Amino acid sequence: MAEDALAEAGAEVLPTRFGRVIRQAAFPHVYDANLVRRARLREDSLDEGLDALQQPLRAVGARHLQLTLDGADVPEALAPLLRRRGFVRDRLLAMTLDGPLLKPRAPGVILKRVPHEAPWDAFAFAMDRMNREEAWYAPSVSMEIVGSMRAKSERGALDVFVAERDRRVVGTVGLAIHRGVASIFSVGTLPEARRRGVGRTLVIDTVERAQAAGADLVYLIARAEDSPKDMYRKLGFHAELGFDVWLRLPR
Repeated sequence: MAEDALAEAGAEVLPTRFGRVIRQAAFPHVYDANLVRRARLREDSLDEGLDALQQPLRAVGARHLQLTLDGADVPEALAPLLRRRGFVRDRLLAMTLDGPLLKPRAPGVILKRVPHEAPWDAFAFAMDRMNREEAWYAPSVSMEIVGSMRAKSERGALDVFVAERDRRVVGTVGLAIHRGVASIFSVGTLPEARRRGVGRTLVIDTVERAQAAGADLVYLIARAEDSPKDMYRKLGFHAELGFDVWLRLPR
């Protein structure tokens, strides 16, 4: 439910029998702003289902198709069929915090809430620097990502922060709280500030903000094949469940 609330904030939601289509027409190139949640696909109606899900996204200019399955895996028989249709699988881990945080902050790192303590331009600058490392990077897409997050922030669905050290922006993080469940996302450190405890401090500070706001559960999503999950484990998070996201790139 917390993930639904975050995805649907500021978006148009179109329920179909094949899944919930979520779209933000102003940001058509942002995968996480234009996607399908709780996809329900079957082998005997796969192409019908994919077409029905793609159509409303294509109508706003989104040429990709991202499918999430609400914590479930694609049936074994369906996986090769999706691959033949151009989809790639990304395995994600939902990680929750049990007990106290296990590592200290790095000295000198300060979180500033946007836009009350730092401007959106600072957040956009940091996101653009980090997004340049992605294969899909284009300046316009990076700005759309910031625009989508800003739209959700202005509706009260999330808070975003920049991290500063020595008055220079070194990272970003986001926090969303829904009915006592806190989601930490967009944890990132600029290349020149890595391996200095910035990422660890981002998570620690955000957890403490969530708990101070009354959150009973704190979680984050990590890619199963990437190294940040190891940092989260060292802080006291553990993998609660794994699930798949299937993405067909723009074509």
